Amino acid sequence: MRSLNIAHRGFSSQYTENTMTAFEKAYEEGADGIELDVRLTKDGQVVIFHDTKIDRMTETKGAVNMYTLEELRSRPIITHPLQKSIKQEVVPTLSEYLEWVEDKPLLTNIELKSIKKNYRLELRVAEAIQTYKMEERVFISSFQENSLIRIKILAPSVKTGLLLSKYDESTLVTAKELDLDYLHLRADRLTAENIKTIHELGLQINTWTVNEVEDLKKVNALGLHGIITDYPDRLREIQAHQLNEAE
Repeated sequence: MRSLNIAHRGFSSQYTENTMTAFEKAYEEGADGIELDVRLTKDGQVVIFHDTKIDRMTETKGAVNMYTLEELRSRPIITHPLQKSIKQEVVPTLSEYLEWVEDKPLLTNIELKSIKKNYRLELRVAEAIQTYKMEERVFISSFQENSLIRIKILAPSVKTGLLLSKYDESTLVTAKELDLDYLHLRADRLTAENIKTIHELGLQINTWTVNEVEDLKKVNALGLHGIITDYPDRLREIQAHQLNEAE
């Protein structure tokens, strides 16, 4: 079975990450899904933004949760240097994205950027998913086990994946005990042995973030559930070539 081609923060190698343009272009490029990050604003709105602070992506400083949605959207996002469009990007909300994607054949991987021991984000995300009836087309990932437990309570039918920066068999057992669906394992931690172990536990693997052509070819041959990449165009070409060879 072909691994899913999941665009990391949208088509982020060519367009400004986590913006509607990056999502639209990933869809046009033939991605199977989109990975995005969510945080809460000061006034409790769910926005799509990776970093804790807005410093890297805007000409303003401070944490995302220091600003209301209106304040945040008044601070233009710095445009990706390769982006051909002159459109001025703003921080999108999760609701804006879900409204756009609801009629498209795309899966969405929502990574929770939660503040520890504060589960307002999980509640707001679950509410948005249910409002747009996207339970079957969304999966949630996080480095925090408690966030995923909370999502399981709030939205039991939504699939969940634990992000791992290193391989730890005890964590795998925990993921199985928590009835999670996926492990999101960093690409440089993949081995034939741990892939076999993870699959034997009944879990599937999404790997991140794979960009170079030779690396994409290697992970594409491993039979994983999904490959998260900044270059959905490269992965699409590799998979198309593989399909042609098989025929």
